[in-house]
Amino acid sequence: MPSFEQEFILENPSRWQALRRDARLLLRLSRYALLWLTRGVLVRRAYQRAQRSGKPLELEAVIRD
Repeated sequence: MPSFEQEFILENPSRWQALRRDARLLLRLSRYALLWLTRGVLVRRAYQRAQRSGKPLELEAVIRD
């Protein structure tokens, strides 16, 4: 997987190249936002359950690949 710099920094891009880059960046950021929203809710709920029960929170049990 290319690094962020390799994928998104262009030297003297044309308008079409810049538009394609911006679209790829928007797609990547929207994937991250969706991930944070979905996984974040799961982690917050698990944290609240752990606080109520007094047990430690195991992230590996909450977030599975």
